[in-house]
Amino acid sequence: MLFLCNFIISILTKVKKILTMESININTTQNVQINYKVASVGERIVAVLLDWVFLLVLSISLAFGFSKLGVDGAILGVIVMIPVVFSSLLFELFMNGQTLGKLIMKIRVVTVDGGEASFIHYLIRWVFNLVDVLITSGICALLTVILNGEGQRLGDMLAGSCVVRISKPVELADTIFQDVPQEYEPVFSQVIALNDRDIALVKQVMQQYHNMEQSIERLQFSLHAQKKIKDRLGIVSNMQPMELFETLVKDYNYYAQNR
Repeated sequence: MLFLCNFIISILTKVKKILTMESININTTQNVQINYKVASVGERIVAVLLDWVFLLVLSISLAFGFSKLGVDGAILGVIVMIPVVFSSLLFELFMNGQTLGKLIMKIRVVTVDGGEASFIHYLIRWVFNLVDVLITSGICALLTVILNGEGQRLGDMLAGSCVVRISKPVELADTIFQDVPQEYEPVFSQVIALNDRDIALVKQVMQQYHNMEQSIERLQFSLHAQKKIKDRLGIVSNMQPMELFETLVKDYNYYAQNR
């Protein structure tokens, strides 16, 4: 009886955590911790419902249109089912981790190491969407989100992804791209060993730094990230962390533009 009570309390605690969760700490492959605002259960449910409304309208439109063309019933059924089955995969793949519902709710799929999700991440999420949502009517998704404690359904756990909030539209300053004058003289040639994903992480570190309110926390975070980056590239520099990060982004863009 005591075990059952403890189990129920544990579940209720996790439910409360998920319902009130505002952020999630993601450890990147460079062992730098990035804080994301996680999408709530309610936001994800509304996004799914919006996607279903869109698919319903699309299915009715396709059925009506092709029936007017005299398409056979069996073929018509296949035509209608194709977008229903593959829509979430295609939307997330071509809309940077968003379906129409996620776009409206301003949430998107990212990887748990802080990077952009790839085709394989979207594919795994799509495959297990059959179990998470369709076969179990969403019960499996809800339970795994609650029990996991990190806002991940089964498909997310297996794909190594999660769904986070987008605080504002993506601007040029949020991307790795930066206009660098031709006369600019790069400081660290070691950046040629990095890739777009590494520089995107550096930009995320810079953004996270500016979002922190506590000065001590900001200092500790920036010094930790600086040490990881300097160790990886073998850099010796007396630059302050933010100055170093900004220089690395400029250097990377300079070499990218002059390859």
